[in-house]
Amino acid sequence: MTTPAEDQRDHVMARASALRRELRAGLAQLPDQAEDERTQTLDALAERAEALLSAEKEVDAAVEQVRLARLAAKRGKVQRTTLYLAVAPVAVGMVSGAMMLFGALNAVWLLLALPLLGAGLRIAFGPLGPAPMMVNRRQRAAWSGVLAAVFTAVALIGTGPAAQLIVVILAALTTVATVAFLVREAR
Repeated sequence: MTTPAEDQRDHVMARASALRRELRAGLAQLPDQAEDERTQTLDALAERAEALLSAEKEVDAAVEQVRLARLAAKRGKVQRTTLYLAVAPVAVGMVSGAMMLFGALNAVWLLLALPLLGAGLRIAFGPLGPAPMMVNRRQRAAWSGVLAAVFTAVALIGTGPAAQLIVVILAALTTVATVAFLVREAR
């Protein structure tokens, strides 16, 4: 299924192609014509060349409209996806904060939970930039945030003593990566 922008682009490209064919046909007729006919044909070719130039400008504008429409569609898809993915870091950040408030965890966990919660909120509710690079960085930040939330949840649940340290380090690294993706996106 084509979009209206793609239909417009195809229509304008077909018109430019028809003008090119007419120009070639007119140029091919020039050697066989008499002087008076040649002058009339050259005048008609000049008009077609001007029409072709304006059609080429319309083609460029239509191609840009298609690119912008595709980017807008991708932005919408990424916004929905990142909103759903942001649930994990926000939930883990809130649960760990609640656990700290009720004394189940010490305050050191705040160093991990607070950036994770902030990153999750930024992923979910922060404005998404217009550039494709910004859209890709937001998507990477969302996936990194989910990974950080998983590692943090595993660290909160607790594993063996040797594995606990590794999981906490992985949670911290993925949280830092999430924040770094968001900082790079904002630039």
